[in-house]
This record gives sequence, C-alpha cells and structure tokens, in this order.
Amino acid sequence: MSRDNKDISKNLKLTRKQLTVIGVVIAVSFIIIIFVNSEMGIGQSGAQMDPMAIHLHPELNIAMDNKSLTVPSNIGINSSLWNDHSLDKYGMQAIPEMRMSSMAPLHTHDDSGIIHVESSINRNYTLGEFLEVWGLKVDDKIVKATVGNKSITNFENIALRDGEKITLDITDK
Repeated sequence: MSRDNKDISKNLKLTRKQLTVIGVVIAVSFIIIIFVNSEMGIGQSGAQMDPMAIHLHPELNIAMDNKSLTVPSNIGINSSLWNDHSLDKYGMQAIPEMRMSSMAPLHTHDDSGIIHVESSINRNYTLGEFLEVWGLKVDDKIVKATVGNKSITNFENIALRDGEKITLDITDK
C-alpha cells in the first residue's frame, strides 16, 4: 500500500470515544422516534390508535345491608367481572406493544371505588351501565342513592362525572 493510501486508511478509523458518541446518538434518535409515535397514538403497524376522548374518575361507595361493600378491582378488565359487553365498541382497544388488553370503557383498576371512564368517543355514561358491566344485580333490592349530598331517585341514570362522589345504600325489600 502506498503512503497516501495508508494515511487515508488511518484517518478513516474511528476511536472508541467516537464510536460511543455515534452509538448514543443512534439510541437517543430511536427513543425519540418511539416517544413521538406513542404520543401520536401510532402502533407498530403504523395504524392510528383510537384517541381517548373521555377520561373521568367518579368515586362509588356502596353499603349493602348496612355493611360496606368493596367495589372490586378489575371490573371491566377481568373476564369474571366483565359481564356486559354492550359498551365494548367504545372502550380503548388492545395495545399489544404496551402489553395492554382491551377493557370496557367503564372499569376499575383497584378496590378504591374509583370508576375509570376511558372512552374513544365522547358520550355520557351512567352508573347503571357500570353496574351492568360489573354484573351487580340490585333488581330485588331497595337502592337509595346520593351524589354529593343530593338524593337521587333513579340511581341507574346517574351520569358519571369526574371527581363526583356517588353513594349507594342497598337493602332487601
């Protein structure tokens, strides 16, 4: 090899520090691309995910026969606590790359009594719809309902609103 070719070859070799910088730039670029795609709701297939049009958190407290009833976790997520699927078309769809499964637009994550209303369309949801998803049967019971401190006569039609506190007192007839 001639002296000129050796000098060119020597100048093309990258130092370990330069390779590290290039690797970091590539990694950061990759992370930025993933972040931008997730913020825009684009999955691995490139398809646009349904945007969340509603995200509310009303609170439900229930007393049955004068005893506190815990609202279970995973209503509308766990198949044993997802009894009515009529609202499924309004829920957030499965996101495989985030390892999230489909869930009802009305669901719970824990047993705190917080109902999560997460829907791909903007519509009013009611307490009756949540109770249907859950499968809680109160047809043969007396149900007294309050929202805040206001008595409500038709508990099934209570609209679920963010931060609202709903209380049900359920007793036998």
